[in-house]
Amino acid sequence: MALYQRFKNSFVKKIPIVQQRLEQLQLEISARRYMKSLMAKRELPKLNAAEIEEAKSYFKSRGYKLKNTYWHRYYKGINGEFHKDYMPYDIFNPRINPMLNQRRQWPALLDKNFTYHLFREFNQPKRIVQNINGFYYVNDKIVDLQKAIDTVRVIKSKLIIKPTIDTGRGKMVNTFSVINSKTTHKDYSIEKLFRIYGKNFVVQEFLEQSDVLKALNPSSLNTLRILTYLNNEGVHILSSVLRVGKLGSSTDNFSTGGLFCGILNNGALKGKGYNPKGDVVTETPTGVSLKDCKIPNFKNVQEMVKAMHHIVPYFKIIAWDIGLNKDDLPYLIEYNTHKLGVDMQIADGPLLGNFTDEILALALKKPRLSYSY
Repeated sequence: MALYQRFKNSFVKKIPIVQQRLEQLQLEISARRYMKSLMAKRELPKLNAAEIEEAKSYFKSRGYKLKNTYWHRYYKGINGEFHKDYMPYDIFNPRINPMLNQRRQWPALLDKNFTYHLFREFNQPKRIVQNINGFYYVNDKIVDLQKAIDTVRVIKSKLIIKPTIDTGRGKMVNTFSVINSKTTHKDYSIEKLFRIYGKNFVVQEFLEQSDVLKALNPSSLNTLRILTYLNNEGVHILSSVLRVGKLGSSTDNFSTGGLFCGILNNGALKGKGYNPKGDVVTETPTGVSLKDCKIPNFKNVQEMVKAMHHIVPYFKIIAWDIGLNKDDLPYLIEYNTHKLGVDMQIADGPLLGNFTDEILALALKKPRLSYSY
């Protein structure tokens, strides 16, 4: 019996390790498939031998094996700049992110319906109707379907509907208005629109954005993607980019044809933006020069994301999407701890900035079993 118990305990202890490795392999495979899809869309020059050696040596000296330099080639091929510390997806996604961000907190804390409670002290778009696990809510009270429909029907302003769980890349994010009890989204009734989303969604007032951001593209809510890192000294901003949607689109996602541009610490844009085709962009679709644009109230944006990060210390690296209202006040649109938008380093340089070495070391030192539990 004692021998059986020892064998059982030994076997049980190995299960999380095996699970961790399988998940890691799955993320590595997914990252490589994504890279192949990106490389297939464009012809990019190869890195020279010195650059390849520099990148591999950098990661090797910090305890990581850089299996290929495709990501370095991809980033340099688009922005013309080589950095040895560019963060490849197939290192960041399977090894860095899971070690710094507690996966057991996903997706509960990332439910967009829950962010209204988590960050209640901070500006967020006004919620009209929420659906949480199939239950309709208005002002935090459960209501029936008809009450939810009636609540939306009387709203005269522009609205937005989006899923609240397992979202990304603007998937199923739609804007609409209500005219004669019909929505302007495919002329659906409100009830039919609700049925399509099923459960776990939110209807919000569309944020009337800052004149500065609206001028870049009026059809989309153009946002600031701010990446923050939490350590014992506080919250640090790693990277900041502006995301602008393509003309006619209601979302600002890079993957759906938008552009992004790096933001300097004083709020000024870096002057060169990039689109999914790999083109260098100096003007927005509306003809606004990026180099002449400065984000208003950017200091308050930085202070806001730092204050919010303290509320969710389970995640040491967070990508915040922040909008500015018509008075230039920052509003939380959403926060991300899984799909962080690593592509933003095309526009703003190496993802982890001055904290790259610290974060790489931390991911190695963190207890292995915390990967999934």
